[in-house]
Amino acid sequence: MGASLAFSAGLEKYRREDYVLLSYHVHIPLPDPMVNPATLARQKFYGVNSSPSYYVDGESSGGGGSADTAKSLFETKIDQMVVRHLDEKPEASLKLSAKAVGSTVVVKTDVSQVASKSDKLKLHVALVEDLVRYSGENGLRFHDMVVRAMAEPPAAAAGKTPDVKKEAADKAAPAPDAPKTTASTVPAVPEKVLGFSVKPGQGGKFQYTFDLKKAEAEGLAHLQDFETNTRKGQYSFRQKKYAIDAGRLSVVVFLQDEATKKILQTVYLKLPAAKAAKPAN
Repeated sequence: MGASLAFSAGLEKYRREDYVLLSYHVHIPLPDPMVNPATLARQKFYGVNSSPSYYVDGESSGGGGSADTAKSLFETKIDQMVVRHLDEKPEASLKLSAKAVGSTVVVKTDVSQVASKSDKLKLHVALVEDLVRYSGENGLRFHDMVVRAMAEPPAAAAGKTPDVKKEAADKAAPAPDAPKTTASTVPAVPEKVLGFSVKPGQGGKFQYTFDLKKAEAEGLAHLQDFETNTRKGQYSFRQKKYAIDAGRLSVVVFLQDEATKKILQTVYLKLPAAKAAKPAN
């Protein structure tokens, strides 16, 4: 709890132009009902096997403690890390626009002035719920900046060789409505490949559309999979917090060197209220 409260304190002290918090929930040390396939992919990327674990612009740190330690943790560790990184010059320029229409969020990002020559650059797009209420096992009731989904572009855009057989199967599959499955038929949830590849020294224009219903269905499917396949029916969530509040959403984009984990630049945008989708003619 101490680390969560300490990082939330940064939201009060700093502007979003200077400080952006992303909370990737994981099943450590206990099962967490806000975990989804995107947060699991980020856990794997960072090699996280203990909680709390955190990175500031790719710089690894960790450790938390009780609520009583939050003030000291922020003042003596986290705040100093943030201040140090604020002195660094951004290594890219990002322009972000996003709009919510019905149950979708359309995100457009323009990447330019990329200074890095790394061939492992990825542009990540995160859909974030600003505040989720849930009384966790550690006593924390309010959870800030909960990552609900991240851009999973086509294989080629992600820098991977397309899997033709998988793509054909995906197209043939039914729409991912909330799964209606029994405990014995819950399928394993596939891993995600996140982020758009960005060529070294270059930029580009990128667009991604989040489907909130799909994100909710994937979150629920993972939680069911965790109960059935991971815990073999020996554990049940008292609440499954997969539902997304469309009125509390923000978008965060960041350019990352995946070889070093360094963040070159980040932009945050609070989404306005969704507009109703126009009926088809």
